[in-house]
This record gives sequence, C-alpha cells and structure tokens, in this order.
Amino acid sequence: MKTNFKKLFLLAIILFAPGGVKAASLCSYSEQVELNDIVANVKASYEIVDEYAGKVLDIDATDENGNTPEVDYYEKSIVLSIMNITDDIYVKLVSDEGTTTFKYSDTDNGVATYKVNDIEKLNKYTIEVYSNKYGCVGELFRKFDYQTPVYNYLSEWPGCVSNPDFYYCQQFINTETISFESFKTQLDEYVANKKNEEQEAKQEEEKNLWGKIKEFYNKNAIWINSVLVVIVIAGVATTVILVKKKRSRIL
Repeated sequence: MKTNFKKLFLLAIILFAPGGVKAASLCSYSEQVELNDIVANVKASYEIVDEYAGKVLDIDATDENGNTPEVDYYEKSIVLSIMNITDDIYVKLVSDEGTTTFKYSDTDNGVATYKVNDIEKLNKYTIEVYSNKYGCVGELFRKFDYQTPVYNYLSEWPGCVSNPDFYYCQQFINTETISFESFKTQLDEYVANKKNEEQEAKQEEEKNLWGKIKEFYNKNAIWINSVLVVIVIAGVATTVILVKKKRSRIL
C-alpha cells in the first residue's frame, strides 16, 4: 500500500513539476514511473583538464650556445560529462552552439562527454532527457540547466600573484569576465582595503596585547610590586657591598 502511494505521489510530481514528463504521455502510469526513476539519475559535471597542444620553444631554457629546447605545451580545456545514460533513454545537450544527441551507444559505460569549444565565455546548456522505451519513445521526461565556468585571462596579470583571493584573479570564475580597466580599478580597491584591514588587525592585536598585560598586572599587582621591591633592595644592597669592598682595597 505504501509502495503504491509512493508511486502515485511520484507521478503527481512528474506530471505537474516544471520540466517533468507531460501529462498526455503515450506510456502507461507504471511505465512513466519506471522511466522517471531512470531519468532522475541523469547528472552533469565538468572537469578542467590540461590538453596537449603541441611543442613550443622554451626561451627561458636557452643555453650559452643559443640552443633553445622544445617542450610540450598544454592548454586548459573543459570537458562536460553527462552521467547515467542507459538504453532506455537518450539525452540532448542544447546550447547556442547547437544540439548534440547522446544515446547509450555514444557513451562510455553510460557517460557522455562533450568538450567545451570556447572556455573564455560563460557556456549555458539545457540538458533534455527523452524516453527511448515503450510506446512513448521521443517524449521529453526531464530537462535541467547547467553551465560551465569561464577561463579568466585576467588571472595572468602580474598583480594577481600576490592577490590570489581576489575574485577576478581566479583562473576560472562563474561569471563573464570584465574589461581590463574595470579589473584594474577593482584590484586596486581590493589591495587598498586589504592593506587597511591588515593594519587594523595589527592595531587590534597590539591593543589586545597591552590589554592582556594590563589585566595581568591588575590581577597580580601586589605580587609584582613585592617582587620589584625585593629586586630594588637586592640591587641597592649589592651596590653598597661592592662599593665597600672597593674602598677597603684602596685603604
């Protein structure tokens, strides 16, 4: 009974949720629930990889004879993965670059991969999951949006070396890049604010130190003063003895 109620509740979500399976499906209720369980497992992720781009001359390694060695050169790229594709469904990856369809036969054990062409812009995708089973083949059962980060060329600016936590100094960001003029203005403001915060933190630390010293003294004033008196008396007594000894030697 609980199982049937769970299936009815799940089907209600499917029918009325945005992007869910449409009500006028050619599949039966049980077939829709089965397919919905399958499409619910479809997920997307991305990976930033270093892709081999050929050989380049390493100018910094030029020897005294003027010989410059060749080294392997790699470029950053983004690979989008769509996981958990089965024979019962197929997926369409929709973007402003067009639509790419993935069936299970196009995957590696259910994982379809797509190389992002332009990593210096914010790429937004709609992932549509369709039935490939029963009498409702070709019906859209689920769709969701996904986006990949932008390679931020501004992160190569020398000023970013000492400010890696500044948002636009990060190599990959989740927004479009800004103009260099705006970047420079914001970086200068960030550096100035960071310097002020460090100075304030230092002053607060010194303030706390003196506060702790004062607090310690107030709690132990009698003991500290007693010790100081003993030290002073001992010092005076030592001085008197040394002076007497010195005079006795003279006499």
